[in-house]
Amino acid sequence: MTDTPVAVPTKSEPTRSAAVRYRPLFLVLALGFVLGFRLLLYVWTPDRHSDFDLLYNAAAHLIRGENPYPIATHYPLPAVLLAVPFTVLPLGAARPIFDVLVGWAFVYAIWRYRGTFAILAVLSGAYLFAMLNGQTTPLMVAASLIPALGFLLAVKPNTSAALWIARPSRIAVLGVSAFLVLSILVLPSWPRDWWMALQQDNTDLVPPVLRPFGLVLLLAALRWRSPEGRLLLAIAFIPQNTLPHELVPLALIPANLLEMGIYVAGSWIAVAVAADGMHLSHSLTEWTATSWPATLCAVYLPMLYLVLRPIRFPRFRRQSSRSGPKFEKDRRRPYRLPDDELKVDVTPNDAGVTVKVTHLPTQLFATESDRTREAAARKAHDKLAGIVAGLRRRAEQAMGKEL
Repeated sequence: MTDTPVAVPTKSEPTRSAAVRYRPLFLVLALGFVLGFRLLLYVWTPDRHSDFDLLYNAAAHLIRGENPYPIATHYPLPAVLLAVPFTVLPLGAARPIFDVLVGWAFVYAIWRYRGTFAILAVLSGAYLFAMLNGQTTPLMVAASLIPALGFLLAVKPNTSAALWIARPSRIAVLGVSAFLVLSILVLPSWPRDWWMALQQDNTDLVPPVLRPFGLVLLLAALRWRSPEGRLLLAIAFIPQNTLPHELVPLALIPANLLEMGIYVAGSWIAVAVAADGMHLSHSLTEWTATSWPATLCAVYLPMLYLVLRPIRFPRFRRQSSRSGPKFEKDRRRPYRLPDDELKVDVTPNDAGVTVKVTHLPTQLFATESDRTREAAARKAHDKLAGIVAGLRRRAEQAMGKEL
């Protein structure tokens, strides 16, 4: 932020950028894409089975007073309860409705709490693979960002654990606790029944850190103070089959459109390799093992780089009034700190985001909240710069007295 020029709007300039002005339009387009793609999939393969079928059938057994296990297999009872409202519909209709609602929650969450660029994630192979297979992983991402949906983290504990470690929330803990209590009241024996169902063949569920070259993901620990670093590090230890739908939470790592493009492209490489390996493998374990090298190189390693890269504030080039908006230096900010001496942590909250800016040489920090990341970062930086400047003045005064 050394001499960083900022935009000064004139009377002839719009007060809001095009990205802000058309932000709701981008949301509508993304929601429409989710609906249109799922309807197209329904027309193309109306009877395609998915993981939602397991939840639907387990919920039907539960409503009839029967034990939903081992039908639900890997899913805890909260996941079965999630499917109960859908049993009023035929399975063929409930399946696409469930997928659309999950997709809409995912789109709104990343749009609201990550930014307009983040909705590009709906074009990723990871998300579309998850939709194709009726996965709840996108819903877990939404639940980790939207406080009101925090209780849904109980639906898929392995993915939710990594997401909660990245963005801990007391509201989510309370919601999950209440959901678990409700599930025990509905079926007191379900924890034991679920545990027994999990004793089946789970050789395909291996933490990425234990797969070939997976130890490199431990480097994310160098950024454990950031949500993105904690997310990648936690995912490395979560047992999973590493199929493309498990890559959806990594959509929370990119911080701009270019980085999201890298994630989207990498996820499609992982999907292509997984689709090819599906026809050549004889088991799910062999399938995941075959696709792991491509997943590691195309997605995990690029995301690891994004986590480890130095964080810099955006810079703006000066432009003439002929070619675009006029940029001038902000005279109201007398103190600025070099970008390479700062570390920025961003945490979503109910009102927007909370930004913590740390001055690495002194380990001093300032925290501010605002509706947008840019505004909160600016206020936190100004506050921290004032603190550092005050310490320097006092140090210089002390040295002057000694002389």
